[in-house]
Amino acid sequence: MRELIKEAIADLRKGDGFIYVTAEGNNIDLQEAASKGIAVTPVNPKKEVIKKLDAAGLHLNDTKFLNELNELISLISGGAVPAKASKRRSFSDSEKSKIVEEWAKVEATGNKTKAAFAKEIGVGYQTFINWLRD
Repeated sequence: MRELIKEAIADLRKGDGFIYVTAEGNNIDLQEAASKGIAVTPVNPKKEVIKKLDAAGLHLNDTKFLNELNELISLISGGAVPAKASKRRSFSDSEKSKIVEEWAKVEATGNKTKAAFAKEIGVGYQTFINWLRD
């Protein structure tokens, strides 16, 4: 389990945005796909890591599971029981900029709507629109 967690951390640290996948499931560079007229789908590397962890029994998208895990860790380490985990996440300016840059690439392919893109990356539609205006 420890190795799986270390691998997940490494995968997320080396990630530089989205991975672009063809209809056949092959990874492809976005510029190459555009020059060849190949339709691609952006894939968030975080989703792939979450799938691996889910398969191992670590359900990180399950808020109840996360709350129980945080409580267990807190009780083992002797800390106070934490309050419920928040679903909100803050993004740094550089993260927002990267997401807006990724949107520009995805928008150029014409394969996704703003709403679908926002949902895919886990950001509210209106929040995403506000980032585009900034």
